Amino acid sequence: MDEVKAMARAGESVGKAVGTGIKTARRNAKRAGEVGVALSRHAAALAEQELASRGISTEDLQEKLAQRTTGMSRDELVKQSRRARKRWEKKAAASRKQFAKNTAVARRELAERISPHKPKRRKWPWVLLVLAGLAAAAAVAFSRRPEELPVASADNDFTKRDTPARHRAEVPAQTDGQQRPTSERSH
Repeated sequence: MDEVKAMARAGESVGKAVGTGIKTARRNAKRAGEVGVALSRHAAALAEQELASRGISTEDLQEKLAQRTTGMSRDELVKQSRRARKRWEKKAAASRKQFAKNTAVARRELAERISPHKPKRRKWPWVLLVLAGLAAAAAVAFSRRPEELPVASADNDFTKRDTPARHRAEVPAQTDGQQRPTSERSH
């Protein structure tokens, strides 16, 4: 068990040393960055003073540097870079479009490889089914219309009979003014 304790203590001491080293490295890197920024500012200020003593502004210097390195003025470089950017954007758009097409083709091929015998779904049988349903509904609606009954005229044609009723007994009229009860049946 002494070995385990010894190894644990060694691990702790190594961990402390590594932590301290990392902390020191971070501090030194930060100091080096700050010193570099300060030296760059100082060098830029000295360069501007030197250029000013010779009568050259920073804009003129940029123009002269551009002309010396490329043989063109800054305006020409701006125009050329604008044209190049437009060409690049067109090429990028074309390549994105082609990539989208290739991706769609690859997906279809992959889907075909995964399930090769999947039949395509046809939509036209649904249209026929809907049309048949509409035709059946129309047929039912037209078959259930009520039949029209003839309208009775004002002089009650339905109450008059062309032939005399057979079940009625004919009663002779009496002259004394009294009527006899008849044996009429009403249906």
